[in-house]
Amino acid sequence: MPLYASLKVRDEDDAPTRSRKERTAAKLLALRAALAAHFAASGSVGNRLRSVRIGTWNLREFGNGKYGGRDEECLFYIAEIISHFDIVALQEIRGDLAEFSRLMRLLGPEWEFLATDVTDGGPGNGERMVYAYCRSRAWFRNIAGELTLAEDGKIRAAFGERIKLDPAVEVVLPPGVDLSGVYPARLRAASGGKVLDRDVEIPLPPGSTLRLPGGCMLVVTKNSPVTSPGAGQAQIDLPAPIAGEQRLRLRWPNDSFDDSLRQFARTPYLISFQAGWLKLNLCTVHIYYGEEDDPAKLEQRRREIELLTAALAKKAEGELKYDRSAFLGVLGDFNIIGAGHPTMAALESSGFVIPEALKSIPGSNVAKDKAYDQIAFWKPAQNRGYARLDVVGAGVFDYFEHVFTEADEPIYRPQMKPNWSFKTWRTYKMSDHLPMWIELRSDFGKEFLEAIEP
Repeated sequence: MPLYASLKVRDEDDAPTRSRKERTAAKLLALRAALAAHFAASGSVGNRLRSVRIGTWNLREFGNGKYGGRDEECLFYIAEIISHFDIVALQEIRGDLAEFSRLMRLLGPEWEFLATDVTDGGPGNGERMVYAYCRSRAWFRNIAGELTLAEDGKIRAAFGERIKLDPAVEVVLPPGVDLSGVYPARLRAASGGKVLDRDVEIPLPPGSTLRLPGGCMLVVTKNSPVTSPGAGQAQIDLPAPIAGEQRLRLRWPNDSFDDSLRQFARTPYLISFQAGWLKLNLCTVHIYYGEEDDPAKLEQRRREIELLTAALAKKAEGELKYDRSAFLGVLGDFNIIGAGHPTMAALESSGFVIPEALKSIPGSNVAKDKAYDQIAFWKPAQNRGYARLDVVGAGVFDYFEHVFTEADEPIYRPQMKPNWSFKTWRTYKMSDHLPMWIELRSDFGKEFLEAIEP
């Protein structure tokens, strides 16, 4: 359980401090009771020595200081919730770990964490992937790594492959064609006027040509058949016009293209844990978002999930050669639209299965209408010897029914600016995601002994 010592009311406390401590203590008691009831109603076992409870929680922009940052009150509530898990994967932990360190101190000395570095680039959003775990309930098996894609299997950016039109590159339109005009666009305000908030793509008419810059090379690819007039020489016969040849490529000068082929927006993080007899290789993710109303960006999101599951499945197949008893799970914020959507189908590919206990949950966002967060396992029914992937409980916990409730708004309004929305403000104190969890049986001593028995 978290360390509550700093909540003790002292003689020197002023009235606001005393009121805050008393409110926090009362809310923590209510939260503890609600969590106990929630887990019991969701199938959690009474004997916690026989199971492991795994959570995933996107903690909205944790550590960025927006809306005044997180004070001790909300950190106590977050710590209380996390303390009811044995292992929890956390997303949106920002590069500055000062706020997170305060959270870990409240959780106490039994708790440790493992974190990635910040993923570079805009889509990475300055975030780390983090696991927090209770050492008395689960232990780190000293295996960790970040998942990257092979050179020939990267994710294509939503904008596709684009050539930069520097002064040496010229698009020549057919005579009399002028592409100036009004086009559908999404705009945003900027200093001095408006700017495009999304690319506008204008179709080029037939007959348009491109004048190439100096430094371009015509490439005849490796393994193309040729004749040789002498040692170290090849006779190259080229068609006229040069077009439609699979063996030919056009190499542009360096830095002519946008960076179209990419790694994951935020590098997935794989950790090997053990709880009791159960070995778990877990991969936590925060998938690229983009915008749902942009088909190209939505496809990038779907493709990132698809390549993730394919890469993990390949890794799992390889790991079976070394350890048949370990299970591979992937968990985190997938930004999945919902059941039946291609983004969900991408997760449920390459042998990954979402447990039935989680499939019935409508959503893990505050409004409970988005299936962003998920937990899935690779080929969970495959024979692993004595171990099984037995799900004994699963669910999503709505803390806003107990802390920072709508009825509490008058209490917190003095902490807010007049134009702030309470519903938005409270998501920066807690989160705009609810924690999702699954509980798995971890005691397979009986099965192990029965496998030895003659």
